[in-house]
Amino acid sequence: MFETSDPKHLYYVANQITLFPEDEKILIKLYQPLVGAIAVSLYHTLVNDYDPYGMISEAKGIYSLQEQLDCSLKQMFNSLHKLEAVGLVQTYLSDNVFNNILVFKLLKIPSSDNFFSTPLLASLLKEKVGVTTFHNLSHNFAQETKLKERAIKNARDVSATFFDVFRLPGDEAITPSNDVMQAAQENQSYEVKEAKVNDRDSIDWDVIKDQYEIYQIPASEVDAKKNQIRGLMQTYGLTEKEFVDESLPCLHGSYTLNMRDISNTIAENYKCMSTRENVQKQLSQGQEKALAAIKSMDDDDRKLLKEANENSPAEFLYKLKTQKGGITSANEKQIINNLHTQYGLPEDLINILTYTCLTYDTVISSNLAYKIANDWLQHGVATATQALQYVKKRRDSFGKKQRVTRNFQPKRVEKGTDWSKKKAKKDAGMSTEQLKNLFKDLNNKK
Repeated sequence: MFETSDPKHLYYVANQITLFPEDEKILIKLYQPLVGAIAVSLYHTLVNDYDPYGMISEAKGIYSLQEQLDCSLKQMFNSLHKLEAVGLVQTYLSDNVFNNILVFKLLKIPSSDNFFSTPLLASLLKEKVGVTTFHNLSHNFAQETKLKERAIKNARDVSATFFDVFRLPGDEAITPSNDVMQAAQENQSYEVKEAKVNDRDSIDWDVIKDQYEIYQIPASEVDAKKNQIRGLMQTYGLTEKEFVDESLPCLHGSYTLNMRDISNTIAENYKCMSTRENVQKQLSQGQEKALAAIKSMDDDDRKLLKEANENSPAEFLYKLKTQKGGITSANEKQIINNLHTQYGLPEDLINILTYTCLTYDTVISSNLAYKIANDWLQHGVATATQALQYVKKRRDSFGKKQRVTRNFQPKRVEKGTDWSKKKAKKDAGMSTEQLKNLFKDLNNKK
């Protein structure tokens, strides 16, 4: 893939193609949703830029393409790369005395049946236009193809052959003469190839096959799933070894690759990895802010924060449930463990999340826990200190709404909650009903 910021970089169109009306229809209906209008215009421009008598030394600067397309250099190259990817254009860099000229080789528009029989193109079109439009396009082009030639039933070919009609002297029929051979060579024409998806990749399939061989997955299974494997590797930026490692939990001794399970597993792992990266990024950015925020906290919040930092999530959960007169379930332990091991949330943040969940309900549910965690991360909350501030901010905002609905009734003074003293709960300033309303918008958001 080549790109330059120099608008004076020279280019040259190497060949000529002819676009027929059916080609134009395929280009607009099937290719334009994939590559965009600028790319289609670029293709048309290159088709018309071919000069049968032009020399490569007379190449023009790519700024002339920009002027015709009325787009930036970045947009032009982005469109060119799309044309290259779907196989409509091949780009060469002529490294010679003519100063690294870009040479464009154009390819013919394939037939509609060839387009729809190319899984990569058909799948991308469905993704771009939607299932309904995709089916309509497929049906319409299929109908047109069938109308080009009517099927002939119960008929046999009785056409005359060449030798039924003509006779050649001597050995001409078997071995053409030198005159004929020379004429053939002299009149040999350049045949424009049909566009084909540029699916070249740098994947070392032998490495994948060798690693799968350890788990008794045959090489034929890899060959059969190449397109799907390639798509997953390109989507998530995986190396050969990373792909195999990610797929191992999906191998269940059947000697086959269940691509649906593999795809779901990789997607889930990717989501967890992204969450981890997000958390770590926010942690590094929020340390200084957290230190400043602690100074403005009241004694109850500081005590809660201290407990959250000094106890593991399991210990913190046990103490809270015991203090409330409840018991800790295995499901609750699993939820807080997943938040730490899969998503990389720090322990103190998990503890404050646990405290928040149990303030809202008597047990920790995965639904509420993940919704709160997701809400916090989307709002840049990655530490226990930030979480306390965020909850307080939401609580204050909710209090304002309540005052408006109550026609500006006198404000109730809220006191901080000492998590370690059961009786302190009645001083929190919010009823159970209020707490439910506080998180109602959180549930509705998701």
